[in-house]
Amino acid sequence: MPFALIGIAAFAIGAGAMWLGLRGSESKPHPSPAVVAPVAEPPPDVSALPPANAALSLANWNYDRQNWPHAIDHYQQAISLGIDNADVRTDLGNCFRFTAAPLKALEQYQLARRQNPQHENSLFNIAGLYDQVLHDPAKAADAWREYLRRFPTAAGADRARQSLGEAELGEKHQVEALKQLIGN
Repeated sequence: MPFALIGIAAFAIGAGAMWLGLRGSESKPHPSPAVVAPVAEPPPDVSALPPANAALSLANWNYDRQNWPHAIDHYQQAISLGIDNADVRTDLGNCFRFTAAPLKALEQYQLARRQNPQHENSLFNIAGLYDQVLHDPAKAADAWREYLRRFPTAAGADRARQSLGEAELGEKHQVEALKQLIGN
């Protein structure tokens, strides 16, 4: 019986302390994290820029915020207004890649390469696209090899070497799977 009384007393004291604690917090409202909205940074003021530069500025601003559909619209507008170079095409390709349009991404990377065959980022992105998204280890390996041949000391060279090894392994597995499939 004394244990039951101790249990009831402990419960009553705990419940009372909780009630007092909650009651005291009502007088000091605490904003809920879900209620506090982040302050959205407004887009840059492009009113003084020529239309092509304004479109590129807005494209880059949206790109940095991973707002891919708006970035695509603005990059395409910048291109149509005359700003068309390997960097713009590569960024547009990245937007397509991140909106699950890998073939459009590949097309933009290839356009960038035609505009500037020495454009490092477009070649790196082609290799990564074949490797990670299109799951074509043979084409990925070819692109990684070309990247390393052209840019052996670039910042992405270590990553390219690692990815080349993985792509060559994937290529070997595909060949072995095909041999088994056809019965050799």
